[in-house]
Amino acid sequence: MDIDMAALRLIDREKEIGFDILVSAIEQALLTAYEKTAAAKPRARVEIDRSTGHVAVLVTETTGEGDESVTHTYEDTPEGFGRVATATARSVIVQRLRDAEDDQVVGAFKSSLMQIVSGVVQQGGRGGVILVDLGGGVEAALPPHEQVPGEELVHGERIKAYVTEVARGARGAII
Repeated sequence: MDIDMAALRLIDREKEIGFDILVSAIEQALLTAYEKTAAAKPRARVEIDRSTGHVAVLVTETTGEGDESVTHTYEDTPEGFGRVATATARSVIVQRLRDAEDDQVVGAFKSSLMQIVSGVVQQGGRGGVILVDLGGGVEAALPPHEQVPGEELVHGERIKAYVTEVARGARGAII
């Protein structure tokens, strides 16, 4: 099985995720996928050739004991592993992209902490929380205790809001 390294380098340039971070994450995900196969052997590792993209599952075995022990490594990539590995690699890349985008949003809005920003009211959320589009696909939450009492916020209305918190949550950036 081979991975298109040019595509990974393109992701590295466009999304600013380190190439080595992507490759090591894919190797770890593929190892997890290998360990779930029926023919999995202990002490295995996955290596991706950084130039060709060739994926190999390598197993290290030690025979003998003491001074007479011999260690040898052989390739044990199972048949049909490419299909499982492809799906696993795809999910890892998508998750890493989401994480990187969340980090960029948090980084960009850390400088806006305790400052006024403008946005457009999108909709009312759960429990009276108003969602505000800050532009660039970034939404902020305006909880009820931070809203002006008696003020009616209408969908599509431009408002100014004070940024009190910028953090990373389970579902992405929280502003």
